[in-house]
Amino acid sequence: MANGTRFPAWQAAVIRSLMAVPGVEVALLLVPEPGSGAARSRRSKADELLADRRHLLWNVFNKGFVERRSRASRPVDLGEELAEVPVMRCRTVAVGRFGEAFSDDDVAAVAGHDLDVLLRFAFGIVKGDILVTPRFGVWSFHHGDERSYRGRPPGFWEMVEGSPVVGSILQRLTERLDGGIVLHRGVFATVPHSYVRTRDDAFLGSSDWPATVCRAIVAGDTAAATAAPSSTDAAVRLNPRNGVMARFLVRQGASYLAAQWRGLTSAAIWSVGVAEAPPSAFLEHPPPPIRWLGEAGTARYLADPGAVGSHPDVALVEDYDHRTHRGVISAVALDGPARPRMVIDTGVHASYPYVFEADGAIWCAPETYQLRQLRLYRATRYPDAWEHVTTPIDGVAVLDATVWRHGDRWWIFGTDHDDGPNTKLRVWFADDLLGEWQPHPLNPVKTDVRSSRPAGTPFMVDGALYRPAQDSSTSYGGAITINRIDVLTPTAFSEQPVATVTPPTSGRYRAGIHTLTGVGHRTIVDGRRDTFVWSAFRRELAGRLGKLRRRRVGRSPGTGSTATDRVAKL
Repeated sequence: MANGTRFPAWQAAVIRSLMAVPGVEVALLLVPEPGSGAARSRRSKADELLADRRHLLWNVFNKGFVERRSRASRPVDLGEELAEVPVMRCRTVAVGRFGEAFSDDDVAAVAGHDLDVLLRFAFGIVKGDILVTPRFGVWSFHHGDERSYRGRPPGFWEMVEGSPVVGSILQRLTERLDGGIVLHRGVFATVPHSYVRTRDDAFLGSSDWPATVCRAIVAGDTAAATAAPSSTDAAVRLNPRNGVMARFLVRQGASYLAAQWRGLTSAAIWSVGVAEAPPSAFLEHPPPPIRWLGEAGTARYLADPGAVGSHPDVALVEDYDHRTHRGVISAVALDGPARPRMVIDTGVHASYPYVFEADGAIWCAPETYQLRQLRLYRATRYPDAWEHVTTPIDGVAVLDATVWRHGDRWWIFGTDHDDGPNTKLRVWFADDLLGEWQPHPLNPVKTDVRSSRPAGTPFMVDGALYRPAQDSSTSYGGAITINRIDVLTPTAFSEQPVATVTPPTSGRYRAGIHTLTGVGHRTIVDGRRDTFVWSAFRRELAGRLGKLRRRRVGRSPGTGSTATDRVAKL
């Protein structure tokens, strides 16, 4: 259901991802008949902006700034890709105050196409028989958590009220507004100083959901499309009035300046800590006390500790130097001062040295996303000597890969640096560690900035599998969520958050925690403090000045910014 073949970029991404699913085809394009209840007004942009003076600031901000700067709103013409798709023009009639319904003739014509799904990108609040004409109904996005935020604008009221996250859902529409069947749900971090980025992350980050649900249906799983509808009774929000908008813009400006200052003057320093308790102790409150190893220098930090039960006194860590802006994998003793020694140098930035034992050997899968590979190393002399054995995943910039044997298969959990690095969980599986690895058909299996990106070794408690994950809703690596995995098969995945591990409330490392690894009867973690680091400041300042120079060079004299410059500003 669309206004033609020209779409905002996020909707074009939805359609392209659907067309890439085997067994899915675009079979019909429903377009509003000119003059019908769903047709767009022919008023000029100026008339639209001035139509409601109470919302003038919002209208100017939205049309004059958000729509022009938004990557998600950039127009994309799919005319060639949809050239063979038949077009059906439909006239709707008003139903109640806000709804609209298709005529019986149009409903019958649509039924003749034997559709499985109608995806709504046009028309208004759809009512009537059209909702039940496709086999699995009419699907529509609501960018907001319908349990708390209904109405419009997407993501705006969450930012006004200081929420660190904004939800989104893909729903199967029912007669009740925002009371549809939730097909897919996700959570994204708000960007306090940028409404455009917050909105774009939610729009573009959810664009693969219809394809994910369709893959499940093609595989025979129709549970999502036939579940019970949402019972939300949240208030319906409306566009902000001028007073609210003025305060919002002032706060946006202040947040922007604060973010720029923090970006220049604040750098992360991580340290490794040891808790003399198993990881299951972190399911309880309060968590066990942590003994910190100390730091490796004023411009260097140690993070992402990994270890194995056969050598509980030593850990592999990301050994990062702000002066070189690169990490290597080092070994550090857990019962002495922090004196790391480098053991793996991949030639690019390396981090998250996930260590595990299998087939009588010790293995390490360090993060090397710049290579767009996940490499698997085997220890020839632990922890000092390693050999590269195989590359389980090639062509994906995998972050924080976590390898685990569960049931009769091997599994890798991770995220993709190029698509939702802190938000979208992906899974791969193989029958043998050195065999052929396959991506899960429902990838990304989860979209939630609070509990997706891996944060250490999974562990078992009373027959249940638990998976630590990063919570980056307030800051990168701000906390850890422990999930209980309920379903893990080659065709399905489900997990539930059961505990949150926050940084210590006192002491040196109160800014973040993002790794939790069990080693026998002890657990190793990392903690973050934010401070001024001269080498990080110089690099950040040089980078920003370089961007500014490139933007100036990209401007055409007397004509403002070029198209290239406008893209760079996104």
